[in-house]
Amino acid sequence: MKKYLLLVPITTALAIFFYPTTSNSNSTGSVGGKTGSPNDGSSCTQCHYAGQATGAAITTNIPANGYIPNQVYTITANIQGSTDQYGFEITAEEANFGSAKKGTFFITNNTETKLTNNNKAVTHKLGGILGSGSKSWSMNWEAPNTGTGAVTFYGAFIEGNMNQNNSGDTYHSSNLTVSEAVINSVNNLSTQNDFIFNTANMTIESNTIVSLHDIKGKLVLTTTNNLTKIDYLKKGIYILKSGNKTQKIILN
Repeated sequence: MKKYLLLVPITTALAIFFYPTTSNSNSTGSVGGKTGSPNDGSSCTQCHYAGQATGAAITTNIPANGYIPNQVYTITANIQGSTDQYGFEITAEEANFGSAKKGTFFITNNTETKLTNNNKAVTHKLGGILGSGSKSWSMNWEAPNTGTGAVTFYGAFIEGNMNQNNSGDTYHSSNLTVSEAVINSVNNLSTQNDFIFNTANMTIESNTIVSLHDIKGKLVLTTTNNLTKIDYLKKGIYILKSGNKTQKIILN
């Protein structure tokens, strides 16, 4: 009889411990490594007991002929659904199956997104889960070094049914492969390189409107001058943008 009475609280405790967590536990973002990529292995369905749909897409401003190594591009994760609550995780890996993560992600909307999985992926925050029938999140990605080759973006998306538990949600997935561009000629300042950052004297040479943003996406300055000195700014990583080009720079 005593053994039976002891088994009751133990069984109850185990049931509580292994009971599925609620959807709210993931409203602050993925724990990381849940994109379904070859390197990650698992996806959102490891925690969410979800049906599957095909309403997700990954888009970029990478040209059709491929990314230029070490240039910065905008990556957008999109989902179309039928509810008002969404989440995601996106990562990038070398297109060879099972290869390592490639490129560097930068947050451009600190209210809705954050880095995860040792900064190798981006996921939603609590402020970025609501949308009326659809949701999109954008971020910057610095392309890897020359010789990497094709890179594949993998995205896992959850469409929550807002019933306060993990059952009944809908899982969407998407991937996008981009090639590395073949550079046959030297760009000049009058075409694609409409600005140049001079690391020696901390100046921006430009023939167009250029904006400078900090690592969190906050606008630091906008200039139309042919030569702009920025040596007075705090040390750190910044993003330079014009209409045709985006580049990561480091002030140190």
